[in-house]
Parts: sequence; structure tokens; C-alpha cells
Amino acid sequence: MKTYQLKLTYPETLSVHHITSLVESVKGVRIQRLNIIGRGREFVGVLVVEAAGLLHYDSLVERLRSRREVLLDEPEVVPL
Repeated sequence: MKTYQLKLTYPETLSVHHITSLVESVKGVRIQRLNIIGRGREFVGVLVVEAAGLLHYDSLVERLRSRREVLLDEPEVVPL
């Protein structure tokens, strides 16, 4: 499994549970670390995930982008 890092921003109306369940719903992906900081009405965080392959990672990125409330910085494809 390879490790990838995503930077994300989401409003306070979404819960951490919603974000984690969204990530864990992608087969072949699991959360390694989640670091979130509240900034006013938004939360900014770094999500480190382990993915079985690049296809699983791409599926995760697409699923997160499908939620319009979650903003992703341009994800890097290079594994950590």
C-alpha cells in the first residue's frame, strides 16, 4: 500500500465523521492520519491515506470532489 497526502478545506456544517466515512467508503483506501484545524467557519486539514494503488487514490479524489462543500488543494500524485 502507498501513502498519499491531501490538503482539504470544508465548512463547519460538515462533521469529521462525514469526512472519514466518505474516505472509508472507497474500497482499498484507509485513513492513516487526519489533522484538522478550525479557522473561523471553515476547517482546514491534512488527510494522509493509504491506498492499494493509484486507481483507488483517484477514486477517493473524485469522491471528495463530488462533494461541493469539500475543497481540495491540487492533490499530488507522488506517494509519501
